Amino acid sequence: MSDDGSHTPARHEILPPGHRGARRLAWLYAAAAVILVPWIVYLAETLPRRQFDRHYRAAWVGFDLLLIFAITRTAYMAFRVDHRVQFPATATATLLVVDAWFDMTTSANRSQFLEAFVLAALVEIPAAVFSIYVARQVNRRALLAARAAGSAAATGGQGRYRRRRQASTDHTEE
Repeated sequence: MSDDGSHTPARHEILPPGHRGARRLAWLYAAAAVILVPWIVYLAETLPRRQFDRHYRAAWVGFDLLLIFAITRTAYMAFRVDHRVQFPATATATLLVVDAWFDMTTSANRSQFLEAFVLAALVEIPAAVFSIYVARQVNRRALLAARAAGSAAATGGQGRYRRRRQASTDHTEE
């Protein structure tokens, strides 16, 4: 209720359908970031202190923290329904592909490789493809909105009404 006693709709009631999808997308990315936190703790405890490099464990934990940052940033911008969400979504996709690649190429044996391959095939690559899809869709919608705003500005904000009126006056003059 507002000050004058009228009903003020809740935020979810006034969001257009596309914005509701953005909210669901934001919750998906937020959940992914939360799920990664225990995974990073697990890696920090179980990865060998030394494999090929003195900082092997720190490299993987740091990389996964960067991945969480990208996913969290994507979720944050999706919650705000910010068209710039395409940038962190693209970064998220890139980091997921890199993660899958290095998980597979640094596997010490066949069982680790198989585990990395299954994780890449079922989680990381599909999530990366989804993030690219999100970035592409947002970019497409932003371009359409910019074109619509540009055509409205070119017609003095009148759009179709002005063109129809002009067309009807052209017919009556003949």
